[in-house]
Amino acid sequence: MKIKKADVTSLLEAIEYVVDIKMIIRQITPHYELNDLMEDKFVSSLQKLHNMLDPIFSTYLPEEPLKGEKSREKSRQRIRNALAKDNRFLVSSNSAKKVLKDLGADPRNIIVSGGPFFLEDYQKVNPNIPDHALAGIQKKCERLKEELSEETWRDKDLYFIYEQNDIADQLTLEKIDRISELIGRELKTIDIESWDDLVE
Repeated sequence: MKIKKADVTSLLEAIEYVVDIKMIIRQITPHYELNDLMEDKFVSSLQKLHNMLDPIFSTYLPEEPLKGEKSREKSRQRIRNALAKDNRFLVSSNSAKKVLKDLGADPRNIIVSGGPFFLEDYQKVNPNIPDHALAGIQKKCERLKEELSEETWRDKDLYFIYEQNDIADQLTLEKIDRISELIGRELKTIDIESWDDLVE
């Protein structure tokens, strides 16, 4: 790789501004308080340094994936690793189930709670929920508990995959010890930012 002559000049000039900043820092040690004159010089040196180095960084440094993309890929990989074995997956919505299916999950291994896992949390999500609706939800929650308690967990794990900012998921997450007790082993968790982010 050959460095452009103009970039070499910019790098050498940039070093001078770094030295200027170093001298300012020495003068204000140990409290690091800038008076008006020093503040102007400090900000000016930083700005010139930025203007000189930013184009050089863009030219010579490879672009890295955004942090968000790294996080999404990490979540995908954790889910794929769990899918590689005969595990079960607890999610709170049918749209989440669809994403898991698209990632290769067997639909028979996906358990959908349709909201919080425990009945008492539904009124936290919706304080105005009517009594007749709660009666139906109670039956659903009981069936869900029964399904998990009757499953044999000796050779497989249950993963709760949850969205970090989803209220229903967070309420379930607060009670994972109760679910672990129900299945007789630790409930494993995988956190994601959004199910939409996992769509490929």
